[in-house]
Amino acid sequence: MSASRTSCRAAIVAALFVCAAWRSAGAQDAAPANGTLPGGVVYELRPDAAQSAAAVALWYRAPAGGFDGTALPGLSRLAAATVAASTPVTGTSLAQLVDRWGGRLSVAAYADSVSVTVLVAPDHVARAVRALTADYFAPVITAEGLRVAQRDSTEDAIYRSLAPDAIEDALGAALFASGPLHDGAIGNPDGLANAKLERVRAFADRAFRPGNAILVLTGNVDATALSNVAARAGATPASALPEPAAAQAPRPDGAPLNREGDFAGTGLGWLGPPIADEAAATALDFVADALFVPKRGIVAKALGSRKAVVTGKFVTYRNPGVFLVTISGDEADAARPLVDKALADAAKPMSPALFAVARAAFVYRLLGDMETPTEISDTYGWYAVEGAPAYAPAEGGMRGRYFTLAAQLTPASVAQAVATFLGRPPAVVTVVKRALRPRTQT
Repeated sequence: MSASRTSCRAAIVAALFVCAAWRSAGAQDAAPANGTLPGGVVYELRPDAAQSAAAVALWYRAPAGGFDGTALPGLSRLAAATVAASTPVTGTSLAQLVDRWGGRLSVAAYADSVSVTVLVAPDHVARAVRALTADYFAPVITAEGLRVAQRDSTEDAIYRSLAPDAIEDALGAALFASGPLHDGAIGNPDGLANAKLERVRAFADRAFRPGNAILVLTGNVDATALSNVAARAGATPASALPEPAAAQAPRPDGAPLNREGDFAGTGLGWLGPPIADEAAATALDFVADALFVPKRGIVAKALGSRKAVVTGKFVTYRNPGVFLVTISGDEADAARPLVDKALADAAKPMSPALFAVARAAFVYRLLGDMETPTEISDTYGWYAVEGAPAYAPAEGGMRGRYFTLAAQLTPASVAQAVATFLGRPPAVVTVVKRALRPRTQT
């Protein structure tokens, strides 16, 4: 690319960056609030009257495979979905209520956390807060609710097994000897379909305690909604206790792991900085964006027309974070050397001009991912459950901690982070496509 075209592109991106920065900063001037309610419920309230909808979410610190005994990956999602589908004493399930309101209910599970989010019109916020907290702070688990949740959860597990998510999930076992990331979050369809009601109930009772909850309200909401949190939040002293963070035991370096899956691929993983090392975490977020953003990233450009799919991300966990790369497709073997070269080059400082363009594009894309109430809620929920709510990119707009750190990145500091955390050989998972079973002759 010529110098003139580089300058032109930099100017365009910088202009977009300024517009997005102004919009984000203005949205954050509405005096955000956070604190702890009676009963131990932590809340994050981020009102934006310009939004046409509101997101009400509960986030919980909970391992996806369960607290005790043999892990059952996908259990946290199954339990949360079961509560939503079960009929409480009020006679109407949460899923039915949200549907009547014309809203949308979603459940998401990660290795060490689970969230339930309700997107509704502003005039339903108070009812959504009361219904969501009432149902989860005293969870009702019914056989019919479990049946509905099992159908939904098994479909989700099958869908995710066909995506690069499955390779990322398998990388947890390559990076950790034990802990939530080792067990993974994607369930086995057969295991989820045969989960026992008693185990699901025991998980829900422990995970969904008020003291383990982070209530996040974003979009067209105001502080009066907090008065609708279920009164039973302070029912017992035990319910006010937060769940401690599960320990993660790194796996000693060893031979690559082999797995069978529904498609072939390779996963590369590195242990990264904990969330407390905010400067290094921000640097690796930038690296993942610069190298692996679809179509425009360094690796995507190097791939050209090759038939390969490459993803890369830094996942900010409490301790440690992880940098994950997946490679799949018909020409995956040809893609691996390109990935290795891009990572090696990233350990050398970029030119100031290219770095300025890449950083502006990184910030602009990040701002673009935080426009809707649900997107903003997910951002606050993730960083709050990992123990660093003030580091959330949505916190404080362009004057907040995250974007201040992003502005302080330099070619040298990014290269140093790459050399420190990605300079060692990665953990490797090789996924071999599962052989088709021959049909039984009749």
